[in-house]
Amino acid sequence: MTVTATQSAESAQSAQSTPATGPARTAQTGASTTAIVTVPNGVGMNYQAAQDAWRAAGLHVSPAVDATGANRLPIVDSNWVVLSQDPPAGSRVAAGSFIVATVKKYSDN
Repeated sequence: MTVTATQSAESAQSAQSTPATGPARTAQTGASTTAIVTVPNGVGMNYQAAQDAWRAAGLHVSPAVDATGANRLPIVDSNWVVLSQDPPAGSRVAAGSFIVATVKKYSDN
């Protein structure tokens, strides 16, 4: 199929006159659409439930820090409790930001 310059120009003009949504609109208007989210409180929750809340809010979860300093990795996340989080609950951050939890096993003293 041969495309003429007139057809290409008409296609480009048609694409510009059609209202766009989502990322395409951002590219056409140049406007920033970075969403801001409020960080949910995960402190006191089991680590799995906290991760679910953070992800539902639009955050990425970084690997947790073991509060005992033993550098253990939470294998069964629901067996660990969140002692602190960074950024703290109530903070307003860009969607897609990373959150880090400090956790310990429920069985730790």
